[in-house]
Amino acid sequence: MKDEVIFDLRDVWKIYYMKDVETHALRGVNLKVKRGEYAAISGPSGSGKSTLMHIMGCLDTPTKGKVIIEGRDTSEMDDNDLARIRREKIGFVFQAYNLMPGLTAAENISLPMRFNGIGKGDAQRRAAELLKKVGLGDRLHHNPGELSGGEQQRVAIARALVNDPDVIMGDEPTGNLDSKTGVEIMELIEDLHEKTGKTVIIVTHDRKLAKRAKRQIKTLDGKVVR
Repeated sequence: MKDEVIFDLRDVWKIYYMKDVETHALRGVNLKVKRGEYAAISGPSGSGKSTLMHIMGCLDTPTKGKVIIEGRDTSEMDDNDLARIRREKIGFVFQAYNLMPGLTAAENISLPMRFNGIGKGDAQRRAAELLKKVGLGDRLHHNPGELSGGEQQRVAIARALVNDPDVIMGDEPTGNLDSKTGVEIMELIEDLHEKTGKTVIIVTHDRKLAKRAKRQIKTLDGKVVR
């Protein structure tokens, strides 16, 4: 349903403790994101934007407050439930690509499917289909070291899509790319959003990229200020 709230954060705090020092990464964040939205979380370095995305994506847990995903309180979930959300509901794209150097592009994409119990043949066919979708149909058997930065990020996007998640999350997905390639990657993500209706949440410090999103969420000093 278009108006369904998929993420509902209620008074979320994240505090890191190091010896006698407390670092408040998030300070009482309240935020709702509806299914099918394309949102950019932006703000200066240290504003809490990446921490916010990591908590929304169940890569981290809040110190206090509630994170509700599709009506379920994540504090009531066990590790298997949280892992299932990360594996099936959310596809992640990171700045550093996070590809396995010893595996081909197709093998990198197939890996999450194999963890989900999908057979090798089906996984390979799905990987080939996704590589074609991101414009790398002729790069199935290339290792990451044989690909440009932009090509590696396209492989990472294909991997994020492999289990057909409801949500795509990108943490500075263009951070390691030149401006031209960065725009191409964002255009690819936006095209996927338009064609599939998936919820897209991008973290970026680049104002130009943030303005491309249909909704801008600005962070400052651990708070959502707009």
